[in-house]
Amino acid sequence: MEQSSQKKIETTAFEIPSRLSVSTLLRACINEVLLPRFRNLEQHHIHRKGTDSLVTEADFEAERFLEQGLHNILPNSITIGEEKIANDKKRLQELLLTRNNLPVWLVDPLDGTRNFVKGSNIFCSMIALVRHQRVCASWIYAHSEQCILHARKKDANGEDANEEDESNESNVFVDDTPLESPLPVPVPPLSPSSPSSSAPPRDTVCERIAGRISWTEHPLPYDERRIERLPSVRCAGQDFVDLARGRTAFSYYNSLWPWDHAAGGFLLESTGGHLAETATGRPPSPFVRSAALLATTRGVDWEALQNMLKGRTKGKS
Repeated sequence: MEQSSQKKIETTAFEIPSRLSVSTLLRACINEVLLPRFRNLEQHHIHRKGTDSLVTEADFEAERFLEQGLHNILPNSITIGEEKIANDKKRLQELLLTRNNLPVWLVDPLDGTRNFVKGSNIFCSMIALVRHQRVCASWIYAHSEQCILHARKKDANGEDANEEDESNESNVFVDDTPLESPLPVPVPPLSPSSPSSSAPPRDTVCERIAGRISWTEHPLPYDERRIERLPSVRCAGQDFVDLARGRTAFSYYNSLWPWDHAAGGFLLESTGGHLAETATGRPPSPFVRSAALLATTRGVDWEALQNMLKGRTKGKS
């Protein structure tokens, strides 16, 4: 009976940790672990991971630092870090099956490792808190902006806020400042069948909708007259930050692991954007590798755009 009562307490007495507690931990990790290694890596600190990825001693150290700190902040929780799972993806499901009643931290200690190795400022560190299979809070440190973006559900225990709640209290922050909703990215009409024009209409600012498209096994048959493919920044965290702040209209991914999209996808949704698998239109699971994903900023018609990217008109398969 005592064990049953304890389990009930663990699964019901939950509150999202304060914004400051995790932000302070993340800042400490950046200042004490990552930045001392930035542009100061020896060759033996850099290792290959798979066929096209790099991992460094900074990745491992940062993950250990965050794992310990997050456990201190929320003792009855489990932390799943990219590097811990990298060599054994089955471990991800094993961890979840054995402790699926507990809150889960998804951690990408250094997103954009290749950039970090090259000395580029475009890298991030990302944390997402998952409860009942859904993200309820996220923190992203974007080094290119020297700031932490944080999003959280307004309900303290991680549930969806009451739809009738008309409170103006923001649930998205840049450091200590509430993030104002980004203005919709000015885009041309998204109907693939509409005639193209050599000049933008008077009521639009740009002629083409601009976004990032990751490598795909089968090239997307999109119309280059309507869609501008921006250069990749090789950092999903930066992609999501740009989308959340209204700098780009979309990002398309062949596939992402949960630690790549959980924090950024939640931030994006919290600013009015949308992230979903292109095949089903459903949000990606925080615990399995996704199929192809399309992320759109606020004000962009997700369905119309994904049809355009696949070179088809709305309603056709």
